Amino acid sequence: MILLPIWANGGTDVITSAVLIPDLSTKSASVNACATFSSGACAADESEVQSLLTRQAATATTLAATAGPANTAGPTPSPEPLPTMEIRPGDTLVALANWFGLSPFDIAATNGFAVDDYLQIGWVLAIPVSADAFSMPPDPAAVVAAAVEEEPEPAAIPQATPVPPTAPPYIPPSSDEVIAAICALPWPCETMVRIASCESGLNPRALNPAGYYGLFQISNFIDGWDDPVINANFAYQYKYLPALNRGGDGLSPWPVCRYY
Repeated sequence: MILLPIWANGGTDVITSAVLIPDLSTKSASVNACATFSSGACAADESEVQSLLTRQAATATTLAATAGPANTAGPTPSPEPLPTMEIRPGDTLVALANWFGLSPFDIAATNGFAVDDYLQIGWVLAIPVSADAFSMPPDPAAVVAAAVEEEPEPAAIPQATPVPPTAPPYIPPSSDEVIAAICALPWPCETMVRIASCESGLNPRALNPAGYYGLFQISNFIDGWDDPVINANFAYQYKYLPALNRGGDGLSPWPVCRYY
């Protein structure tokens, strides 16, 4: 018995087929023994062996015809790498996010650090935009130097003080449910909405791989962290109030996004 491969499913799978091939060893021995004899029996044995060999070749040809082509699919192409930039003196996460049209959370989550971590000079950050959309932001040091070198404008002639225009009302940047969960607590509503927008993009399920969760990117894993009510209450009780009781304004747990 001989085991031969058979291709199936368009040539992508291989199964093994057992084909029974008669034992020709004894027949071949009989034919070899006929080298010194010339008899009808020897001629019959030789004819039978030739018949078996012909059937064996036909069987192998049939099995080869049923074999499918080998799978020649090429490797999956790797994704295009994100553009990068090196942190320079004066760069801030908020300024970079505004330049690239992203939220601070987008850049922090892509690079595995918290929104409230201070950027270190020399860090190389991956920017989650396409290569075509990437352009290097202005060097903060050059911008400051240019501002210092500018000549002061001549003093303007005093004019009647105009009435300052009324500032437009603040429009919440996200859904009413998320805003309501934040503003239901006795802290500065608009300020905390802006902080949550900076920290998570007002996404209750924002998850930073560095280990920060929810609206206010709290560093403690709690049940219901992706519920805006639970996350906001936790941030109020364990972040805002302790900072307020230490004599501050309560915003120190968010040292970057408090200025967003």
